[in-house]
This record gives sequence, structure tokens and C-alpha cells, in this order.
Amino acid sequence: AISGVDGDGDGWYDLQSAENGDPSANFYWQDYLGAEDYVRIVVNKAREHYAGTAPLKLFINDYNLESWWDGNAKLKSLLQWIDIWEADGETKIDGIGTQMHVSYILNEADQKKQEESIVEMFNLLAQSGKLVKISELDMGIVENAFGAGIAASAVTEEQHRKMAEFYTFIVSKYLEIIPAAQQYGITQWCTSDPGGALGTGWRGGEPVGLWDVNYGRKHTYAGFANGLQGK
Repeated sequence: AISGVDGDGDGWYDLQSAENGDPSANFYWQDYLGAEDYVRIVVNKAREHYAGTAPLKLFINDYNLESWWDGNAKLKSLLQWIDIWEADGETKIDGIGTQMHVSYILNEADQKKQEESIVEMFNLLAQSGKLVKISELDMGIVENAFGAGIAASAVTEEQHRKMAEFYTFIVSKYLEIIPAAQQYGITQWCTSDPGGALGTGWRGGEPVGLWDVNYGRKHTYAGFANGLQGK
């Protein structure tokens, strides 16, 4: 929902729209229903027409909430927008999904900043009181921040272990910082490496799975498991 652009200078990122996004590829409901009303309409209609028996839990899901390059500004903006949407006293968003399509950064200074911002993200999410789900976790590896992904075939044993340690860090920090009552789970986005050439499909050729392209367990599998066990 959040664009990453503060066009009106109010200190918060604006919603995505045809003005700051890509209208040739996306349809932006907020351009037609209004920035304050479109989420209210969606949430209230979903509750009105829900026919299930289990409690309905509605999440807002976004990416780059762990963004260290802007001091977690996207997450802070999302929390601000949630306050706006819920200010009508009727709309309630139950939870927040953080996608976390991350990369281990071999540049140690950049990696440290990334880890610090992940901790800050979890702290902010915990303070929100909302349910929290890591909704699309996967991990590539890059030399420097914003650099091209390294191919799975080129990753060294030491680098595989670094990625595993980063998985442990992410999963253990989620369990440590997010109160148990707010934990809504973790979804691993790529079970196995996708294969193919770099730049094709979803992170094609990158080592983003817990299993390799032939479904052999990787160090990242152990790193994820260690995080779940609090190691």
C-alpha cells in the first residue's frame, strides 16, 4: 500500500497511486475510493460478507518494512496510515504482514545496519499491538547493499553459513521481540532454489530456498530451524 514517496511533504510516505506508481501495470483502488476510505471500505465489506465460522483476521501486507536506508520510514508511514484508517472507530486491521525478501550483505557495515533495522522493525511492530506475520521470507546474497544477487552456483561454503546465521537471527529475533500473543507465524516464500538464469522469474538462479534446486537441504534449513529453537 505504501509508496516510499513523500510527495506532499508531511513526513509520511504517500499511498501508491497512478501518480507515483506504474498505472500501466497496476490498478490503484485508492485513486478511485480515496486514500482514507479505500481500506475502510475493503475491511468493512470483508467483515460484512465473511461467512466462515473461525474468527476473521485481516492483515495489511507490505515490503521493505525493514528498510535501513530510510530508518524504517516505510513501516512508520504504514503505522501512521493504519491510525488514520482506524480513526473512524469502526475499521479494524488485525495484523501486519512484513514480506522480508532480504539478502545477506557481504559488506559487514551494510549487513550490520540491516540487522539493526530488522530489530527496530520488530520493536515497532510489537509496539503496534497488532498481530505480526513474516509473510514472504526468502534470502539471497549480495556483495554490497542494492547490488546484483550472487548466483546459487557461486556461493561458497562460508557464505552459505553466513546466510544460515542470518536466518537464525531473523527467526529468533521475531520470537524474542514479538510478544507470543501477537505472533501469527512465519511463511518461507521459496522452499527450494528456483534454478534458471539470474534475473529470470522470481529471483531466478539465486540461493533463496531452504533446499537447493534438487531438494537437498542447505545450511539455511538448519539456520531457520535453529532460529525456531532459539539458538
